[in-house]
Amino acid sequence: MNDTPRSNLTELSVSELSGAIKRTLESGFDRVRVRGELSGFKRHTSGHLYFALKDADALIDGVVWRGQAARLAIKPED
Repeated sequence: MNDTPRSNLTELSVSELSGAIKRTLESGFDRVRVRGELSGFKRHTSGHLYFALKDADALIDGVVWRGQAARLAIKPED
């Protein structure tokens, strides 16, 4: 038997946590413009675009799905 004390924290599945984060962001922000440096840009064979958006203090991973990538007026690059 394990003698480690059990936590009373609620255990969430990845889907539950992802949904909670999505609802929180969508209810807190209507539309957002983010300024940062594009880094690690990759165009996948599927047509999706993968990248990181960064500034001096933080980094956010991002993706543009194939359908939206085809509509971009710019050609992203590092």
